[in-house]
Amino acid sequence: MSKSPQVGPLTPPTKKKFFDGLAPWQLVLSLLPLGLLFIGGAIGGGLGALGMVANMKIAKTQLPTAGKVAAMLGVGLAAVVVFLVVAGLLSNALNG
Repeated sequence: MSKSPQVGPLTPPTKKKFFDGLAPWQLVLSLLPLGLLFIGGAIGGGLGALGMVANMKIAKTQLPTAGKVAAMLGVGLAAVVVFLVVAGLLSNALNG
């Protein structure tokens, strides 16, 4: 007769945290687009969240530091420009 294999206690898989492995400056630049939430409400918050996710992906790439900073600031600026365009279009559509 063969013995059944010994199985140890099962441990839950470790969860990977969203902000793990980021330097403080990367965290600040990643969260910067969320400032649109305070200016633009739901529309600003949605665009800010998209910008934050994009910045998180940029922060975790192998780009040099200067390239990461430039790209992350560009994402923040793009989020502001898109917000201003959407706000202008909505204002124009609602106010005739």
